[in-house]
Amino acid sequence: MDHRVYVVASDAYAKNKPKVEKGLINIVRVGSWKNPYPYLIVPREIPLDTLREADIVVGWGHTYYFVYRTVSEAKKRARKTVGMNFIGVDYLKHHYNPLYRVFGYWYQRMLTRKLASLVDVAFVTNEREKELLKEIYGLDSFIVPHGVDEAYLKLPNMAKQFREKYGVDGRIVAYIGRIHPTKGIDILIKAFAKISRTEPDLQLLVAGKGDSKYLRKCLNLAKKLGVENRVRYLGYILEEDKIGLIDAAEAIVIPSRHAGESYPLIVDEVKAREKPLVVTNYGALPYRVKNMIEGVVVSATAEGLAKGVKHVLDNIRRFRPVEKPLTWSEVAKRLVKVYEDALKP
Repeated sequence: MDHRVYVVASDAYAKNKPKVEKGLINIVRVGSWKNPYPYLIVPREIPLDTLREADIVVGWGHTYYFVYRTVSEAKKRARKTVGMNFIGVDYLKHHYNPLYRVFGYWYQRMLTRKLASLVDVAFVTNEREKELLKEIYGLDSFIVPHGVDEAYLKLPNMAKQFREKYGVDGRIVAYIGRIHPTKGIDILIKAFAKISRTEPDLQLLVAGKGDSKYLRKCLNLAKKLGVENRVRYLGYILEEDKIGLIDAAEAIVIPSRHAGESYPLIVDEVKAREKPLVVTNYGALPYRVKNMIEGVVVSATAEGLAKGVKHVLDNIRRFRPVEKPLTWSEVAKRLVKVYEDALKP
């Protein structure tokens, strides 16, 4: 859209990367003190020259100290209009780790208060977090969701191509996403073991990458429960194959127990392909899926997931998306309009 875009990032996790990369998006890496907790990375310098060139400086992720320091310096020293994307408002209050629930939540609240008093324009991705920001911090915000690639809205049904490529027969339920203990794949396998007793042609496909130790634990669990021949791990798959998997599946399941589930993009991608979802009641998931219309919202237990998946299988034709997801181009236009309004004198 003919705008110059700069990303200011920490160099803490960027080994052998140049300090400045120029291109369609320009990256400026800032010297930082690295520590085991990404939320607590401290910048050793502030790129004031880059900040002064900008019309607006927008922070991504309100729980990162690096982001807080950068946008606060942009406001105070560079005297710029400042925006902030609030992702997962107060979610550490419900974190499964007790240390995060106590100390992390205190830190998160402190930083959110500071930013709420600092920013000129606030963004959230969903209605629930808009409500929380207003109710707890008195801050009005704009809802700007993520987008989907246009392929999700334009490609014909890809189920046949997917089945032929991966040699898959029968009915499918699928998980697509990061492999991590907070994502609840082990709960889904326990639920699938229950469902499989009455659904002999059903199989569970898992696609994504991440924690290899947790993946082994999940695959061993499938073996222990006697469903190893009906649980298949695909690894990372190409975008076109992901569309094919969604098309081939009866339902996509998000079995998360992560309190910070703010905007998993797979929700909109599944809606774009007009397939039902089964999601747990964690984070913003219950606010992203219209229960009993776009899918089913359940508890993050094997029993809850089993009942939810079975209900979808038995009522597959009843589910439909309420509205079409936005494309990234539509999201970009919405963002630019908010930026332009924020910059008006």
